[in-house]
Amino acid sequence: MKITDLSPDRQKLLVPLKEYPGTFALVPPPAPRTLGLKEVFGDIVKAHEALGAVQAATSHLPNPNLATRTLDRREAVRSSQIEGTSSGIDQVFEYEATGSDAGLPRDVVVTLNYVKALQYGLQQVATRGSAALDRTLIEQLHGRLMEGTDYKDTPGAFRHRQNWIGGHRNIYDAKFVPPPHEYVGECIADLEGLLGYAPSEEDQTEISIVIRMAIVHAQFETIHPFIDGNGRVGRLLLPLMLSAEGYPPVYLAGFLKENQQEYYDTLGAVQLRGEWVPWVRFLAEGVQVAARETIQTAERLTALLDRWKTLIRTSNIRSDALPHRLPEYLIAHPVVTVRSIQEAFNTSFPTANAALSVMREMGTVAPQTERKRDRTFVAKDVIGILNRPPAPDQ
Repeated sequence: MKITDLSPDRQKLLVPLKEYPGTFALVPPPAPRTLGLKEVFGDIVKAHEALGAVQAATSHLPNPNLATRTLDRREAVRSSQIEGTSSGIDQVFEYEATGSDAGLPRDVVVTLNYVKALQYGLQQVATRGSAALDRTLIEQLHGRLMEGTDYKDTPGAFRHRQNWIGGHRNIYDAKFVPPPHEYVGECIADLEGLLGYAPSEEDQTEISIVIRMAIVHAQFETIHPFIDGNGRVGRLLLPLMLSAEGYPPVYLAGFLKENQQEYYDTLGAVQLRGEWVPWVRFLAEGVQVAARETIQTAERLTALLDRWKTLIRTSNIRSDALPHRLPEYLIAHPVVTVRSIQEAFNTSFPTANAALSVMREMGTVAPQTERKRDRTFVAKDVIGILNRPPAPDQ
């Protein structure tokens, strides 16, 4: 991190690192409680309108939670891919269906850890509201992310040594050096006030959730409290903050991955120079794109479910037969085995096998592997919808 890359006010926040002679780390100022940025007012308004549109659209769907499980996993895949993983969403579903990572990328378990952390965070927010968003939750999210991996430190514990961003193993080539470990606790304590913010009667105006998301994510990445996994934890906090505000979780990792260089550049501008406008504008655009994608995906999956139900209803299948119960399950579990169907519906192996044969004949699922034992079947239409980019705004 070159001192000349920092703005004069940021240069005053540098502290020398004794263990790395000639290097400095930046101790960030307290997280601002709001940003008076007239330049991005219109962007913030559009982002809030997009969030309102998600609420309205999902409330009119016959099953608003239909896409929840699949969207969770898509977010896990995309956020993990930003960090260099290679697992795709179909491989994540296959691992869940079979319980085996044979023939799959080794990092599929890392991606599933993200799912576990996200689901845990959403459960905590559903139970405790914004009060759940604190240091303890941050540590718990990280612990779940790093469980069973080759993480070189204690999962869920703040670091006790220096880290840096960029430069690989050489701090002298780093793009940014976060605060020394002894500052991490107080920096996170300051951030908690904004992370779990709830307006009080004394507040003249309520702080925009979009502004808070921008501040929290940037400040968290600046603090970098863990040796590894900071980006994933920081991105996990975004849908959790939205959920605490009463919005359906809107997942931004797809937008951030698609625009990864701008993501890094605008974050870096905040860290090095305190330039908030590009970052807030970028994140507000991400909220709009992600909200639109959430609506489109939910509507497409609902339409697909209706088509499947019509196919089965107009067939000669008995109304109490298992195929009538499979469409919703396949939307949420688009890769299955006979055994996974057997266990999910507490039925016999022959019954599960016969039901999947019916779905295969209708074109709902297709065999993904030709092996006779533990053969997997995939609902390719579901995977196609999940991998489909959002349509442009009209």
